[in-house]
Amino acid sequence: MSSTQYDKTADVYDDSLNVLTYAAHVEEPTYKAAIGDVRGLDVLDLGAGTGIWTRRIKQAGAERVEGLEISPPMVDVARAKERDEPLGVTYRVADATQGLDEDLRGAFDLVTGINVLHYSSSRTELAGMCSTARSALRLGGRFIATCANWDMPDDPDYYKPFGVSCIVPANRQEGTRAEVETTMGGQTVSFDFYLWRPETYVDSLRAAGFRDVRWHRWQVSPEGIDKFGAEYWQPFIDIPSIRLLEALA
Repeated sequence: MSSTQYDKTADVYDDSLNVLTYAAHVEEPTYKAAIGDVRGLDVLDLGAGTGIWTRRIKQAGAERVEGLEISPPMVDVARAKERDEPLGVTYRVADATQGLDEDLRGAFDLVTGINVLHYSSSRTELAGMCSTARSALRLGGRFIATCANWDMPDDPDYYKPFGVSCIVPANRQEGTRAEVETTMGGQTVSFDFYLWRPETYVDSLRAAGFRDVRWHRWQVSPEGIDKFGAEYWQPFIDIPSIRLLEALA
């Protein structure tokens, strides 16, 4: 799992929310619905980045909220935002494939991980991430995460209307490295990710001790339909670039 590819974009990372139309109108409403009521819950956010979702979860009423992120510059930005607008969120620099500090094990009701599982470059790294999520949870806790869709088209223009280009080798295999391009701070940036079949995610989660793994369908917000029209969203709903899963500890 790379610890550096987001370092240079840390200062402008939040600008992606202004570029990715699906982030506000598909990802956010569906992800929030899957997470549900977090009031009074203890939540760990894996791959917290600059704290976009970590802050939202705290603002929604969660009790203890911690963010883990492998990129030190991203954590610096997240901590700066916490200093500017204190919410009581703690951020740590950590590799989610390598387990947790003792004080985090079995301490949470909910673990979240938006767009982090697909940075696993091997089955060992994926197993490590799943084990980290499971070890953080109390019995009956939940893991809500998104991951790249194995079935995304190899046409790099397919997702351009939604703000990204996904460059996928035509002859993909398990663990195939792919690339996503988008705009941040007015500049084109790219990141590597890895493709894994849905059943590989499920097998890895179950091997880590999760049960009742399920996939959620994406839903477009009424505002998104009003702004862009239903026809605009259909290609994303038919073949989304990312998938949303829920696993019960």
